[in-house]
Amino acid sequence: MDKQMSLSGLSDELSQVRTKKKEFLSQIERIVPWGEWIKLIRPHYYKGERGNKPYDLERMLRIYLVQNLYDLSDMATVAEVIDSRAFSEFCGVESSNQVPDGDTLGRFRNLLLRSGLQEKLFAQVVCLLQEKGLLLKKGTIVDSTLIAAPSSTKNREKKRDPEAHPVKKGNSWHFGYKAHIGVDKDSGLAHTVKVTSANIHDVTMVPELLTGEEASVYGDSGYLGAEKREDAILFNSKGKRVRYKINRRPSQIKHADNRSLAQIKRREREKSSVRAKVEHVFAVVKGQLRYRKTRYRGLRKQIAKLNILFALANLILADRRSCLTA
Repeated sequence: MDKQMSLSGLSDELSQVRTKKKEFLSQIERIVPWGEWIKLIRPHYYKGERGNKPYDLERMLRIYLVQNLYDLSDMATVAEVIDSRAFSEFCGVESSNQVPDGDTLGRFRNLLLRSGLQEKLFAQVVCLLQEKGLLLKKGTIVDSTLIAAPSSTKNREKKRDPEAHPVKKGNSWHFGYKAHIGVDKDSGLAHTVKVTSANIHDVTMVPELLTGEEASVYGDSGYLGAEKREDAILFNSKGKRVRYKINRRPSQIKHADNRSLAQIKRREREKSSVRAKVEHVFAVVKGQLRYRKTRYRGLRKQIAKLNILFALANLILADRRSCLTA
């Protein structure tokens, strides 16, 4: 009897311990707009008219978010939700019978994919940030990051992902996809996400990353010449000319005369200080959310994955700066 009481006391004590995982999930609990997301997904969710009653939609969404927050496979997500007290509490799970199997979680993910809901969830977060005055759209920073894909052919099809491509960056070759983003220059939050194979040049994506309202565009030297392309956006929605503030290559600065060199370097530092904000959102996606390598094959799945990750990254960054509440 004493042993049972001591075990019960230990269980209660453990449930009250605050760990980094619990604190992070508590933050996600607070900042995700649950009502709006569930309302958006419900028309596409299973009605349960035939066969077994479907799992609760909010619980499925929470389990899906755990999968994306920790970059887990379907089976690993199910196991973690059952084994981890922090995950089970976040998902509202009291017994293993309330947790779907890996195949059911996979079908839920594909349901969101088929309906384009990950992109709609990202767009909803952007609207929320605009309403709170966190996206001013006075200027956009454009940038991209590589997402590696497995290059091995040791799989069922005996071939690599056909929609991923190799690209040379510096002296190294990379195989995979590229996430292109447009970021608000004032808040550092992403307003646009586009995904391509890795071999698509950054400068070709600029028109798709702009809102049409910005007065200025910032980018690294990979975007030089963006304003000279046929599809370049030269005037914003108010009819004012868009200023392209792209960093020069170091080799271009070397040829300047001594009188103007200091002034050019100062301007380049100013551009770089603004452009540095884009690294914060990449740091959340690739560092905190651990998404550096694809888990699934195909461009469509990468688009869905990266939209939900950048939606979460926006919420996390906005909360750091303004105590965002959903």
